[in-house]
Amino acid sequence: MLAERIFTEADQAQFAAVSGDRNPVHLDAVIARRTQAGAPVVHGVHLLLWGLDALARAEPVLPPMRRLKAQFKHFAAVDERVAVTATRTEASVRLDFMAAGMTVAQLVVDFGAAVQAGEALSGEAVPAPAEAHDLSFDAMAGMSGRLAFASPPGAIGAIFPAASGWLGPRRLAALAATTLLVGMVCPGLHSIYAGLTAEACDGPVPEDRLSFRVTATEPRFRLVRMTVAGGGLAGDVQSYVRTPPTPQASVQDLAEAVEPGEFSGATALIIGGSRGLGEVTAKLLAAGGARVAISYRVGGAEAEVVAREIRSAGGVCETLAYDASLPAEPQLARLAAAPTHAYYFATPTIFRAQSTLFARARLDAFLNVYIEGFLSLAEALRAQRRDVSLFYPSSVFVAERPRGMLEYAMAKAAGETLCAEMNQAWPPLHVTVDRLPRLRTDQTASVIGVSLPSPAGRLLPVVRETQSWPRKAETGRAPAGPLQTASAG
Repeated sequence: MLAERIFTEADQAQFAAVSGDRNPVHLDAVIARRTQAGAPVVHGVHLLLWGLDALARAEPVLPPMRRLKAQFKHFAAVDERVAVTATRTEASVRLDFMAAGMTVAQLVVDFGAAVQAGEALSGEAVPAPAEAHDLSFDAMAGMSGRLAFASPPGAIGAIFPAASGWLGPRRLAALAATTLLVGMVCPGLHSIYAGLTAEACDGPVPEDRLSFRVTATEPRFRLVRMTVAGGGLAGDVQSYVRTPPTPQASVQDLAEAVEPGEFSGATALIIGGSRGLGEVTAKLLAAGGARVAISYRVGGAEAEVVAREIRSAGGVCETLAYDASLPAEPQLARLAAAPTHAYYFATPTIFRAQSTLFARARLDAFLNVYIEGFLSLAEALRAQRRDVSLFYPSSVFVAERPRGMLEYAMAKAAGETLCAEMNQAWPPLHVTVDRLPRLRTDQTASVIGVSLPSPAGRLLPVVRETQSWPRKAETGRAPAGPLQTASAG
C-alpha cells in the first residue's frame, strides 16, 4: 500500500477553496442526500492529486510524465477510509484507489518527454463561478471558454508539494481546474466526473486558465465529452449529468384523488416526511383533512417548504426534528398532540456499491433504523394511545433480492416479522405492512433515465388502509386490497 487516509469535511473545504469546485455534492449533507451519492463525496481530482503526491513522496526521483489517464468508478464518501496502491513498471505506474473494498478510482501515468503544445483552444474568458451552474442538457452542446483557475498554481502546490516538485504547480492547477470545470461550469450542478485523459505539453508559459470545448453530448446516457488545454496539459474530460432531485406532486394535484374530509379527525405523524414517499403521504393526508406532523433528520428547510405548501392549501402541518437512531419518546414530547396514526419512512442510504456478498456493518445500519428505530417509535406512540395505527413500508426486494441489496432485503424481512409480532402482542395497536415497488424518488434516481411510477397512485391505498384502523378493529372487518397486514403466519 502506498498511502491511506480519511478525507474529512475540513479536507473537502480546503480543496474546494483552492480548486473552486464548491459543488454541494461534496460539501452539503442535506443536498448530497438527494443525489445518487446519498452523502457528501470526495472530489475525484482530490483523490488523484493525493495519489500523485504520495507516489512522489515514495519515489523522490521519478521520470517525467508523458500522459495520464484517470477513471472515477465509484463514489468515495467523506469520512470513509481510502487506500492507494501503486503498480510500477519502467514505462508507467498505475494507482488504484480503494474504499469499502472497491476500486473507486484508477490512475495510469505513462513516463516520457512532454509533447509540444498544439494550437490553443479559442473561447471567451470565463471567471471561476461562485455557484454551480444549473444547465439544461441541451444548453451544454457546443459550450466553450477559457476558464480562470480559482487560485494561483502555488496554492495547489502547497497542499501537494511532492507532486508539485515532480509535475510542476501549473499542471497540478490545471488538473484542479478540470474539477472546477465539471463541477461548477459544465455540466455544473448535476455533474458526475467520469474520467480524464491528458498529455503533458511544453511551450510558452501559459495563462492561468483552462480552455475547454464541448465536443459531444449523448442524451441517452447523459454523457458530456470535452476537450481541454491549459497549464501544460491537453486532453479530454468525460462526465455525466445526474438526474436532478425528484419533485413530488403538489397538494393541489393530490387533492383531486382524495375525497374531501376522508381523513378528518386524524392526527398523523410522518417520519421522514420532508421528501420522497413521506412527503407524498403527508400531502395526501392533509388533502383529506388530517392534521399532519412531518419529521426530518437534517433537512429542516425542506420540511418547512412542505409544511408551508400544506398550510397554504388550508391544511394543518407541524415539523419535528427526529433522529430514528435515538430514543423516540423524548423526541415526540415536542408534538402538539398525540398521533392517531404514524407512517415510518426513515431510511439510511439504500443503494451503495460494495465488493463483498455480505457486509455486517451495512446490515447493522439498516437494522438500527428499520428494527430498533421503528420499535422505539411504536412503543412511544403506544404509551400515548393504545390503538395507534402505523404503516411500515417493506419492499418487493425482500423476495426479489437484486444484486447488492442483500442487507437491505434482510432488514426489511426482519421488519415484517417484527410487525407481525406487534399485531399479535399489542392489540388494539395495528401495523399495516406493504411491500412497495421501486417508485420515483431521489433514492431511486439513476443517470440513465428509467421510467418509474409516481408514488401517489401506489401510496393512496396504503394511506386509506392505515387510516381505516382502529375502526376496523372495532367492526371486526378484515383488511382488503393489495396490502399486507402483518401476521404471524
